[in-house]
Amino acid sequence: LASLSKPLASTVVAAAVGRGIVQWDDPVAEHDPGFRLKDEWVSRHVTVADLFAHRSGLPDHAGDLLEDLGFGRRYILSHLREEPLTPFRASYAYTNFGFTAAALAVARAAGTTWAELSSDLLYEPLGMRATSSRFTDYEKAADRAVGHQKVNGRWEARQTRDPRAQAPAGGASSTVRDLVAWMRVQLGRRSLGGPRADEAL
Repeated sequence: LASLSKPLASTVVAAAVGRGIVQWDDPVAEHDPGFRLKDEWVSRHVTVADLFAHRSGLPDHAGDLLEDLGFGRRYILSHLREEPLTPFRASYAYTNFGFTAAALAVARAAGTTWAELSSDLLYEPLGMRATSSRFTDYEKAADRAVGHQKVNGRWEARQTRDPRAQAPAGGASSTVRDLVAWMRVQLGRRSLGGPRADEAL
């Protein structure tokens, strides 16, 4: 799903907030003591919400080139501290790995992995049986979308991107039917637990 993984991840974190596992304004370093950015004050104060809203000061797509070169998640996240920062909460830049760092901190606070947290709080409750945040589940699917290239006038399946390093930001896979269940939650037609907002009034 590429970056459609991000609103799915936001729903997972919202569910975690609803259960009292974390708060949006929790500093990421509170749940991941190894998390660091170039500025120590920002490192201590940047929150889950800051990283999900791309207002941490990290530069645009920080870490993506390292992923393109084949580096793994741990290496990339540990090198975010090398990136120059623009003014904290006063600038916007889209960052897959900042987003990923926040999501992984939430999973850590829950004592589980991101894939398990997503399954437990979102996919399973909504019956999204064909949805996963594990690349291996996408690989095993018999019917899956693959990147195509035009070769000698014909479209050929040529590219399968492995998004494991930034799974919360770009590594979910799903189906149209499953995404309809998630969209119903977004539209207020279904809830992840308890009554819908309009039914609770």
